[in-house]
Amino acid sequence: MYDLPRFHFYVISPTLLALAISAVILGWTGIRLRDMSVLMLALAIFSLNGFFLIHALSTPGFIVNDQYHLAGVASQIALTTCAAWIFLSTLSSDHPFIRLLSRHRKRIVVGWVTLIVLLNIAALVNPDLSDFIPIDIEPLNYLMAALTVLLFIFAAIRYYQQFRIVQFPLHAAIVFGSVLLAITECFMISTMMWTLAWWLYHVVLAASALLLLYGIIAQYRSNVAVTQTVQQGDRQSSQGQLRISISGSMQDLIVATETKDAYTAGHNYRVAMYGVQLAQAMKLDPELLLALARGGLIHDVGKIRTPGEILNKPGKLDANERLVIEQHPVVGYEMCKYIGFMTEELSVIRHHHEKWDGTGYPDKLKGTEISLPARILAIADVYDALTSRRSYREPWPQERALQVIVEGSGTHFDPDCVSAFVKLCESGELFVPEGSVTKHG
Repeated sequence: MYDLPRFHFYVISPTLLALAISAVILGWTGIRLRDMSVLMLALAIFSLNGFFLIHALSTPGFIVNDQYHLAGVASQIALTTCAAWIFLSTLSSDHPFIRLLSRHRKRIVVGWVTLIVLLNIAALVNPDLSDFIPIDIEPLNYLMAALTVLLFIFAAIRYYQQFRIVQFPLHAAIVFGSVLLAITECFMISTMMWTLAWWLYHVVLAASALLLLYGIIAQYRSNVAVTQTVQQGDRQSSQGQLRISISGSMQDLIVATETKDAYTAGHNYRVAMYGVQLAQAMKLDPELLLALARGGLIHDVGKIRTPGEILNKPGKLDANERLVIEQHPVVGYEMCKYIGFMTEELSVIRHHHEKWDGTGYPDKLKGTEISLPARILAIADVYDALTSRRSYREPWPQERALQVIVEGSGTHFDPDCVSAFVKLCESGELFVPEGSVTKHG
């Protein structure tokens, strides 16, 4: 037995508070970066530390007297809500519930933070409220523990499967963090207060929270923030204040794709920047503009699974080869829907090869069934392909490329997007982007 209530109150409480505040900051970062995985993991960490803060502040003899029950209830709620948020983060971005969360993400963060703060205050003002939540009493305590462990283990398995595909540090951190949190639950349910094992689960808990925080930071510490730097003739200008953020890990995937297909080096960046210029000319909503930019930067990431001999074939593809390469939007979509990208970005990735008349791929969408960001990016994608060097031809001049786009109005492209693009080109306001996704800001 190590009866150290002062240490438990004066050291653990500030530590948990600091971790909770860090989680809120990271949650807001997830909103700014339009990354649902980061957002939900931040809410998981905040739940863990926010509810455990009640556990620490309810140390008997300080703010409350003899409320072991409150401490037990708070710690179990902390682990279970943390497990629930981590489980939700394993769902794909196109899941109906995640789509609902993404639409109200700011309200959810503010509401969840407010709820936990109010519960901390209420629990300390009236500790007897915990008597109405008997989750630390048999057999309910074992059922809650079993549910919590299952959620953590399920999340660890799902994130391990994703780590094998994309090799993101965040996924690795969640795998280890979830396993440690499952171990914490087992320690917590089977130990007595002040025993060595009881102290040990506090150590494992802190390690788990720090590991999850580190995973988020490691994912975005090499964050690529690209500004739209463009050039026309001898004149160089920086366009607007839009900053497009993708993680360094996603950047590595894009670079790997462009390395595989040498003729498309810089293609993702240029297409995103052309799309941004057209979207700005069409006065697209700022959130959709950001989604288009992020989706544009990774729109061809699915080509990482396309055989190099097809990507670099010096000539026309046969029917079977065409079927293979037409799968890259689906492959990219399947990769990105589990790594935090929201619905709007996913539509750009999956549907940038759809056509206005419904003859495109992969879903044969028609007209306004195709999202506006995807319709805009379709023009940017074709324009850059025509004006760039390919293995089978030299780059075309702007006039010839623009003629192809005008001819595709109403069949391949949205007529309104074509009209805006033509005006952009004829006014001389369409700049040629310089740089690539390897450019750091």
